[in-house]
Amino acid sequence: MEKDCDAKILGSPEAQVVQTRDIDMKQPLLICCFPSAGVVGIIAAQTLIEKFEMEEVAHVRSRYMPSAAVFQDGRLRHPFRIYGHTEKNLLVVTAELPVADEGLYMVSSALLDWGATVGVKETVILDGIPVQGIPSNRKVLFAAEEEKISELAEDDKMEILTKGIITGISGSILSETLCREMVGFALLTPAIAMVPDPEGAIQLLEALNRLYKVNVDVTELKESANEIRRKMEEMAQQVDGMRQQQPSRGRPGYERMYA
Repeated sequence: MEKDCDAKILGSPEAQVVQTRDIDMKQPLLICCFPSAGVVGIIAAQTLIEKFEMEEVAHVRSRYMPSAAVFQDGRLRHPFRIYGHTEKNLLVVTAELPVADEGLYMVSSALLDWGATVGVKETVILDGIPVQGIPSNRKVLFAAEEEKISELAEDDKMEILTKGIITGISGSILSETLCREMVGFALLTPAIAMVPDPEGAIQLLEALNRLYKVNVDVTELKESANEIRRKMEEMAQQVDGMRQQQPSRGRPGYERMYA
């Protein structure tokens, strides 16, 4: 396969967006998905990419990302990729590796500078809020710039997140949208902290379906989510059984792992 030597490069040497395919979209929605609780953002991104057969249109290079190669099905991939789908008018950003704290501003600025050149007016972060055990309330929470709040509040299946801090590359991107002719917001959901949580990703994708008529099919995700929930509940029962069998020696017993 020939490599594209005519790639468009935008950004400083510390962080560059390398565009490898032409993009012809009208104000595409930029969806940003990074590693988080339950890797819900990554699962959501992968679902969008696979279901819509999205093509990689650009990638980000930066000295603030680890020097490592990512491969999927034996194929090498850039660790910070941007996919596009013209008919759906979507751009999806995803990365498996973290950005160093000192490089967050440079990377987020380069990404949004590039986004502006292809017409992006809205940027959404899909992320998980870590909780212990299986979340009992899966309602999606949102945080947004002032002009977007009323629109999001019309969805009775979502709630506003009253206060908090979003850190890392997600928080840096949202901070940057505040300074630009671009609206930024986040859709967040409680997620299992240390285990892949497709049920959390389902909540985020269904919110996107309602807000933007994305119409991504989450049937397969629901099947895998049910299987993970079953295994987690079995594990909780095993832990409870161990606690009950543990002889009391004046010390507190094991606490229940999952509610």
